[in-house]
Amino acid sequence: MSTINPGLGRLLAGLGGALLIISLFLEWSESDAGVSQTGWEALTVSDVYFLITGVFGLTAAITGGRFGFFRPDLSMNATADIFAVVAATLLGWLLLFDWPSGASRQAGAYLALVAAAAIATGAGDFKIKSLFPKLPDRSRTS
Repeated sequence: MSTINPGLGRLLAGLGGALLIISLFLEWSESDAGVSQTGWEALTVSDVYFLITGVFGLTAAITGGRFGFFRPDLSMNATADIFAVVAATLLGWLLLFDWPSGASRQAGAYLALVAAAAIATGAGDFKIKSLFPKLPDRSRTS
């Protein structure tokens, strides 16, 4: 018996993807001078990576992860999961150790971390039956 719930996993991956994209347009930091920045303004290159991760989360949820990405044996679930784990690690590092001095952390940055964790959890929690047909069992020879 499997403990994996595909409906819940797809829902988590999809909601996480949407939240990650939305969080990029929310306030991430506020300086001492009162100037606030969104995720697009505060980040240089990683904002594009977070956008791609959000799109992969949505794609995995919509397609059910049945399509491969660059390789036929690497499902969209696996791709979204890998991207989201790296995104959550980057966001955790940014929030804990690499935040710009003189700027305070705002809700958008924390929402992005929660969204990346939701994508990773959701995409890693649901699986497809098989991308390829099962091979015959050769151990049972007569």
